[in-house]
Amino acid sequence: MACSYFPRSIDRVVISALEARRPGVLLGVRGSGVSTTLKRAASIAGVPLGRGDCREFRAVEVDIGEVAEAAGCNWYLAATGSLEEVLRLMDEVEALVMPPLTVGELGDFLATFSQAAERGVLERLLYVTGGFPGAVCRALEELNYPGKITAEHVEGLSLKPAWFIEFVERYGRRFLRDAVLAYVTEEEAKELGVEPALWHDRRGGRLALKLPWLQFFAVHHDPKYAVEVLERAVEAVKDPGRLLYYYALLWRLGVDRYVERSARLVDAIYSLPPPAAAELGNYFLEVAPRVGKEAEAKAIHALSLALRGLEYRVEDVVYLAQRAARLAPRREAYDAVYNLGVLLLSSGRLREAEAVLATAEDLLFKAGNDEEWLRAKRVLHLLMAYREALLGNWREVARLLEDELSTLKFVTDYSSLVRRNLGWAYIMLGRYSDARHILRRTSGFQKWALLFLKTRNLAKFREKARAAGQDLLAALAGVALGLDVAEEVEKLDLRPELKELILAVLRQDQRRLAAVAAKIDPMDKLFILYYAVEAYLQAAAGGDRREIAQFLTRLRSLAAEAGMPGAAPYIKPDRKALARLVVFFL
Repeated sequence: MACSYFPRSIDRVVISALEARRPGVLLGVRGSGVSTTLKRAASIAGVPLGRGDCREFRAVEVDIGEVAEAAGCNWYLAATGSLEEVLRLMDEVEALVMPPLTVGELGDFLATFSQAAERGVLERLLYVTGGFPGAVCRALEELNYPGKITAEHVEGLSLKPAWFIEFVERYGRRFLRDAVLAYVTEEEAKELGVEPALWHDRRGGRLALKLPWLQFFAVHHDPKYAVEVLERAVEAVKDPGRLLYYYALLWRLGVDRYVERSARLVDAIYSLPPPAAAELGNYFLEVAPRVGKEAEAKAIHALSLALRGLEYRVEDVVYLAQRAARLAPRREAYDAVYNLGVLLLSSGRLREAEAVLATAEDLLFKAGNDEEWLRAKRVLHLLMAYREALLGNWREVARLLEDELSTLKFVTDYSSLVRRNLGWAYIMLGRYSDARHILRRTSGFQKWALLFLKTRNLAKFREKARAAGQDLLAALAGVALGLDVAEEVEKLDLRPELKELILAVLRQDQRRLAAVAAKIDPMDKLFILYYAVEAYLQAAAGGDRREIAQFLTRLRSLAAEAGMPGAAPYIKPDRKALARLVVFFL
């Protein structure tokens, strides 16, 4: 396999913009792969590549000096230049900037060529190559694909991050200091001597790096100076999250006298963005013997939450679940196992999730008393119920959760989750009276969904739903009322096929159906909604009502066979019914 292109998350962002025919700007330093990304994305999205009519949507690579003027065209632009040029242009146009690989991405990239390295070696390789796939490929070719890349291999490379070094040579230690700090408040800026600069954004009374990943390169460019900066910063910074991040960074730079102090700030992980929370979670796992099991359990729990917003490897999720289980009966350990199981199940990895379910089952046998056993069983049954829901076995979901409902008086953990999920199972089964009873003490989507299905005053419901932040149900109420809510629907976070079906009802557009049918798996239950929408559009176009009625009768039977008899009453050639039917496919 030739070493060249590596698919990354930013590719999906660019492809999405091109598919939506949304103009934009992609910038990068020279050698960052911007041109390759634009060409591949344009090919996938079916967008013409190269200059043309300014009014026609196209993907166009331009000189960085032309971007500001070309941004007036209906084009998606790409340009590369020096780091200084990129930073200056960010003040003129709203742009997406190609980031270097992360350490995790670099590890995955190397693995595709059967190469591996320890984390410290990966970090050094990332620095010397400048962090972009093209330079990494040159490094592998220079090393002749050794299999196991060592520190000696990396130190012997002739590569260096020219785009970064060029900037450091111009702006010196002032830039390095600011990049190591990443961001400071106004008060801290005065104490540490930081002043606004080209590389800063002003955000809510503080100075932050425009490109946060510059911190990594600053730290690895001059580690000794980075330690000086950080040790001064930990005396000035009061924010627990940032202080914790600096402690972890110092530990990675070989200064370990702050490890025990960092354990007292472990709760700060929960307030950090997912990437930082994941980084600190991994830090606590590495220093676990020195910080204790309480901090370790909280770190794994924080990691289990952070991974929802990050890319991850299945084997890492399974490992975290097994490590969390060893920390039971701490509450964070049970929560982490549950979160990690949901993470895999919600992404459709049912087979891989079985390993986490097995870990949850093992907790039953390790329970030291009845309360611990009930708590372990609660986690296991909730995960099993989630799995069965994905398979459409709603009666089994109800059975599992009814069992948990009966033991809530002994262990109240996850009581709200048990009630909400059981209420949803009752809705799917058409047991609306039971759903109303079980959801009466809860709040959230399930209760609002039940109200939407049964309300007679859709206009009032829509008003209340919007006020409560239930935008999805408010939009569906708008569909049921015949309002033009296409813009609201477009903004919803829904699978594209479902969104297209809703828009087909709104616009009474038969052409949208053909595009949806091509994207849905024949075994996907969404086909029930597809056929119901098709029948509605045929009826609206004057189709044979008797034939349509017979077809819908068969479709109701199919819904019951598919495990969701609750949907059957809403399978009608009627806009209000169809808007409510959507609820069963969310």
